[in-house]
Formats: sequence, structure tokens, C-alpha cells
Amino acid sequence: MSKPRSVSGADGLAGWIKENRSAQELSQRDLAQRASISRSYLCDIEHGRGAQPSIAVLEKLASALGATSAEILRASGILHDDDAAADHSNEYRLLAVFRDLSEDGRIAVERFARFLHNEEHRYVQPPLLEGQASVAVTAQDGPSLFDDLEST
Repeated sequence: MSKPRSVSGADGLAGWIKENRSAQELSQRDLAQRASISRSYLCDIEHGRGAQPSIAVLEKLASALGATSAEILRASGILHDDDAAADHSNEYRLLAVFRDLSEDGRIAVERFARFLHNEEHRYVQPPLLEGQASVAVTAQDGPSLFDDLEST
């Protein structure tokens, strides 16, 4: 997925929304539904037809696209501090996908994330004495991939 480009003004906002919507393979209808706005209003925004969305609408669109409010505010020309904000766009996009999952899908993603976290924080303690076997130690205990998260 491409990083949101730095653009400004109404044309910049329209292009930014179209680019990010297309990169996620969303139709206007899908994005409008996610953002709780009408498809015709989204179409007006994307074509720069006099639509001047409020901050609330911009935030809904950013959330639906998995972007930060700052990214969409920059695209709309409201913010100009490109270097000041940290880039967390991948995290926001992942969160947007997570929010769109069913409850079972969310549980599966959380289990997998805990499994990966556990594996990345596992280390092997070298033997302290000659002839002693190495010991695998888990730095942080928690549920495994197959544990029931509801009971933990």
C-alpha cells in the first residue's frame, strides 16, 4: 500500500482520497459506508464539486481509510507540518482492517499477534557450564496461539 502523498487544497484532498481508496481496492460505496456518509457526498468530495467537508467528516474518512487525522488534514490543506508528525500510517491501516473483521476474525488476529509476539521475545540462554544444554526461555508469558482468549 502506498504512503499517502503530501498534497494540499481541494484537488489535493480529492486526489488523496481517490488514491488511498483505490490502493485499498474500495469502491466509493464501500468507503462511504465505512465512513457513514452518503456515496453522492463522497463522489462530490472526490471530484472537488464544491464540497467542503467538515473536520468531523474528514476524521470519519481518515478512520475508514486507516489513516491519521493529520494525514487527511494535510491533504485538505488545513495542516502544513509534514515533518512534525510521526508516520504511523501502517498501524492505522492495520487497525482499519482489524475493525472491519468479524468477532471471530478479530480473535484469530489477536491470537496470531500474541503467538508472533511470544516467538519474537523468546531467547535461548547459553549454557553456563560445559556439557549443560541450552535452555529456551520465554521473556514474557501469555496465551499461546491456541489458548482461549475469553478465559484469560
